[in-house]
Amino acid sequence: MKRFFSFKNLPIFFQNTKLSTVAVLLLVSSVMSVIFAMLFNVTFGLIWLALVIIGLVFSTQAFKEVSEDAQEYLSGLGYRIARSEQEALIRMPIGIILLNEDKKIDWINPYMQAYLNKRDVLGLELSELDDKLATEISSYADASETNTITWQGKQFSLFVQQNLRVIYLMDISEYAAISQKYEDHQLFSGLISVDNYEEVTDGMSESETSTLRTYVTRALSDWALEHHIYIRRLNTIHYVMFGYQAALKEAEKDKFSVLKAIREATAQQNSPVTLSVGIAYDDTDINKLAKMAQTNLDLALGRGGDQVVVKSEHASARFYGGASNPMEKRTRVRARMVSQTIAELMEQADNIMIVGHAMPDLDAVGSGLGVWRMAQTKNKPAFLVLDEKHVYSDIQLLLAELRKKPAEFVAPGSNIGDSIVDESRALKLVRDNTLLVLVDHAKASISGAPQLLERLANRVVVIDHHRLAEQGLDEKPLMSYIEPYASSTSELVVELLQYQDQSHAPITKLESTAMLGGIQIDTKNFTLRTGSRTFDAASYLRANGADSNLIQSFMKEKFSDFKSRSHLVNLAEIHEGNAIAVGDHKDIYSGLLTAQAADELLQISGVYASFVITKRQDGRVGISARSTGERNVQRTMEALGGGGHLSNAATQIDNVTTQEAKQKLLNVIAEQAED
Repeated sequence: MKRFFSFKNLPIFFQNTKLSTVAVLLLVSSVMSVIFAMLFNVTFGLIWLALVIIGLVFSTQAFKEVSEDAQEYLSGLGYRIARSEQEALIRMPIGIILLNEDKKIDWINPYMQAYLNKRDVLGLELSELDDKLATEISSYADASETNTITWQGKQFSLFVQQNLRVIYLMDISEYAAISQKYEDHQLFSGLISVDNYEEVTDGMSESETSTLRTYVTRALSDWALEHHIYIRRLNTIHYVMFGYQAALKEAEKDKFSVLKAIREATAQQNSPVTLSVGIAYDDTDINKLAKMAQTNLDLALGRGGDQVVVKSEHASARFYGGASNPMEKRTRVRARMVSQTIAELMEQADNIMIVGHAMPDLDAVGSGLGVWRMAQTKNKPAFLVLDEKHVYSDIQLLLAELRKKPAEFVAPGSNIGDSIVDESRALKLVRDNTLLVLVDHAKASISGAPQLLERLANRVVVIDHHRLAEQGLDEKPLMSYIEPYASSTSELVVELLQYQDQSHAPITKLESTAMLGGIQIDTKNFTLRTGSRTFDAASYLRANGADSNLIQSFMKEKFSDFKSRSHLVNLAEIHEGNAIAVGDHKDIYSGLLTAQAADELLQISGVYASFVITKRQDGRVGISARSTGERNVQRTMEALGGGGHLSNAATQIDNVTTQEAKQKLLNVIAEQAED
């Protein structure tokens, strides 16, 4: 009896609680209606009872049939789903590999088998199946998303389901080809400028000038035609070019050889012409491309010219060329115009803040003093901002000399004694219309007063002689006077000073000495990067009392520093013309000692570039790089996060030892040697 009334023995629809509830309610209502019918009239009650019984039997049968039909449909649907899943595993265009706990192949579907030439792969490890595939799978084993790999000359989307030990591979070669075709047909825009046309053609006859123009245009056109690029001359020194990114990739593989070809061919005719190129890509707006191309051309020119800058809005710049020293392009006229512009900005300012780079050298401080003197000619309070706790011994001696002279004026910023301040005091002196002048640097990351620069970012003037870096300032300066040909920033400032009326605020002997010292330091006593303008500036400073003996007293060093530098030089090894010295990671060296050691190594016969690697006081590892001009150490240092000149550059690296920094350096040198 108990078994008979078991829930499982009830009709199928009674096993559903909702249906069974409906059935019970229907039965109860039927019984009650029969009772009421009997009380009303027995005959009517009997007839009603018969009708109720018939209705209940019919309802029960209907419920049963509906339930059986539903059960049959669901069973059939479940079978079809299971069958579809099996067919999908076998027939869908996705390769599937199942691994066991020992990471050996348990099963692969027929789609995957087709790529393996029907090999018997069960029980094999992935490395036995295919080394390249195993390496790719291992690389993305812990990835939480799909990744694209190349295998058997095709593109695959790879996903590894680690918990189930399942590997999915989908051939996306067709879609990858469509995507690549789309990328290849994206437009790029470029601008070309002849760096030194006026200088080269000065003194030429009209026919010679015409011949030179024709040669440059023909050489560019032939090169562009070879690479499927459209090029057209805009004026005497500017060209515009357009093309697809596929053509740009080919031009980059070619390293834009046309620049070298034109430079060498014209040099043989004693009229060496160099070109600068700015190229922008990866944008559908042609106006944005044109503006970015101009920005990239400005960057190429700011780095000294004779090079190509390829950059999109959201990617790092790629540089090609830049292997030659920049040609002098500044003129007396431009220097006078810049001087007048800076003077006007000073007159409009409430006061002036002058900032050099961190750990300033004699050029940074000397040029800063020159700008301070320029402000005095306009009767504007000016302050030289530097951290006196972190300066070299020569700067300490210079500051001591500057403060020996008693104050001649009471107003802050009007005598040199109270005009040298640290960043915290400078921030308190900032007014609504304060002007910030950056000297000897144009990068926010190496500024001697980063907070001050951030606060006055829209009120900045830059005077510098270093090649412009990709990562410079966040906002465009009010005025930028960057001349990579100049020997030093002090040389530039001396020229600017000469166009100011100094009758009531003449340059002092000590200021002249500091600026001449800056020129001497950056030119290694007039042996590197000197031109006629360098000697003109030095002559002007000497005429204004610059004291060479005082400079020598500033440059005297401690015997311990002399021994440390000699020790660094003694550690040097020479690799294919590169002298590399690595200090012990536990020893700390000043940047000045490191730079001096690099200079000395460059004097060795057969050495074309020198690199000295040491640990700095701030815990970072510094690299000072020098070259004779035959190798571009600026590019090498930029690859390691630094910058500088073609023949004089440096960088600082965080979280590495000196030996690790050496390995990074060797890797970069090897990569650039292949270019």
